[in-house]
Amino acid sequence: MSAPVIPGFAFIEHLGSGGFADVFLYEQQWPRQRVAVKVVRPDVPLTDREKYLFTAEANSMARLADHPYIVSVITAGVTAEGGRPFLVMRYCPPPDLGVRVRSNPMAPVDAVATGIKLASAIETAHRSGILHRDIKPSNVLVTTYHEPALTDFGIAGHMSEVEGDNDVRISYPWSPPELLDGRSNGSVASDVYSLGATIWHLLVGRSPFSIPSGDNSTRAISARILHAAPPATQRPDVPPALDRLLQQCLAKRPEHRPGSALELARALQRIEATAGWARTSVAVEGDRPDASVSVTDVADAPGAPEGATAMKPVTVISASGPRRIAAQDPTPSASADEETSGVSGLVWAGIGAAVLAVLIGFLVLGGGGREEDPGVVVPIESQAPSDVVPDVLTEAPTLTGRRTARGVLFEWNAPVPVEPGDSFSYHRDDTDTFGSTTKEQLLVRTGDPVCLDLRMTRGADNSPSANQCVS
Repeated sequence: MSAPVIPGFAFIEHLGSGGFADVFLYEQQWPRQRVAVKVVRPDVPLTDREKYLFTAEANSMARLADHPYIVSVITAGVTAEGGRPFLVMRYCPPPDLGVRVRSNPMAPVDAVATGIKLASAIETAHRSGILHRDIKPSNVLVTTYHEPALTDFGIAGHMSEVEGDNDVRISYPWSPPELLDGRSNGSVASDVYSLGATIWHLLVGRSPFSIPSGDNSTRAISARILHAAPPATQRPDVPPALDRLLQQCLAKRPEHRPGSALELARALQRIEATAGWARTSVAVEGDRPDASVSVTDVADAPGAPEGATAMKPVTVISASGPRRIAAQDPTPSASADEETSGVSGLVWAGIGAAVLAVLIGFLVLGGGGREEDPGVVVPIESQAPSDVVPDVLTEAPTLTGRRTARGVLFEWNAPVPVEPGDSFSYHRDDTDTFGSTTKEQLLVRTGDPVCLDLRMTRGADNSPSANQCVS
């Protein structure tokens, strides 16, 4: 592995490789510290325009401070030999969070705290007009102080510019339906989905739509993301409200998800409060009011400032070109159940956006285990509505099945009165297919044994599943 010579930095070891870049561990000579250096590979062609875009993006964002939960970029440059652009970043020891939880999933209290911190980072990026578009466990590193740090903004995009993307790299297990079927090139809602899928992974040790010992090919996972109901973690120690909130994040329709990363963070904070866990602060710049006014006074005062996220306009954008399969950006340790595809376009325009997105925000922390952070406003408008964690479909449908002359007939009764818009999602184990229906029966034309899993779906809420097998 060829490590470039960078003045002022001493090479130590190779950390990882990806589709167009390598990551190396160096020691910066002054001030002395270990750093991770991401360098474009020699076999990747770069035009002068791409180098210019990378440099322009890096320079334009050099004035911004680092967010506490985003891997910071220290400097950037181009190697003297070969003209290979590089980024110098804070070093976070491997493994990444995806590897850490694979065999040892997080306790719910830790997963919720981590989710709030990552939501703070993502909200900060959104307020600066940046979409991450590749949030997943392997892109969350862990600092030496055991804090999560979001990295790899390599495919990040400006909210006003994502519609111009001809190709979008996709990490299938954590990408929402609208990215898979081309309805969007990325949005606030898609980042919220990926964050919810990441928190789910932290609790279970695998992505939401992967199946242990099952078919976890790209095609199979994509079919489940597009058609299967959002699954519950099925962990008895996970609060039901947390399961429902994560299912809300994984809703098929973007408008059924929490409206922003901040809204998701507030909902997670309320779960902490209900469970009696220690309070995790939201670190978002501009979330601090006049210190002389109490939180209650500000929230209740007439004309209180709205808590809506300030950002550039963003809409669901139709994809303007086919998605091409390509290797991921390097991560020192990638999660095993990750299926990716993707990207191209201007390579260093994406990496330039990396600098743009990584150098964001200023830490606003306060409080400890107190009822509310001192000086942190929680405007009524910014709180997730009560139905973000609906508590309606708490029972499974009553499901029966019998063989008839035409095949196997499954019939069921809904656990609650059926309303317009309700549907039933099902999975057949014999063909590993998914579907949905508004009826309360399903005829499976087969002479072979078949098992059916069934859930009732209302908006983003899903009932527990019922299972019935007919031989």
